Amino acid sequence: MDILSNGTDWNEPCVPITTLIKKLNEKPLDPIYESMGNFIVKVNPVTDTQHDIRHKGCTQFFGHFATIPFVFNIITDEKVVIEELTKAIRINQQRLDYEALKNHTSMY
Repeated sequence: MDILSNGTDWNEPCVPITTLIKKLNEKPLDPIYESMGNFIVKVNPVTDTQHDIRHKGCTQFFGHFATIPFVFNIITDEKVVIEELTKAIRINQQRLDYEALKNHTSMY
């Protein structure tokens, strides 16, 4: 697993993934990331030059929150982590505040 970012800024020291999951339960993500892979993408290093071959078969989670300074960029092939983050992100996208933000930004 590579945790490239997980904290208050892209370049800040990373906090544990449990902190990200807690934030996903509390605050809405920024819906802008729906148009950039919907927070979760399969890594294909053959066609994606930003990843090296060691990430082949991995899943990348990236984005930030809409109302708090917190960003994440995590690449992993760990099944439990993939399942937990996917579930937490999809539940976050069902929040009323996320839906309101999504509807607001889609008007522009």
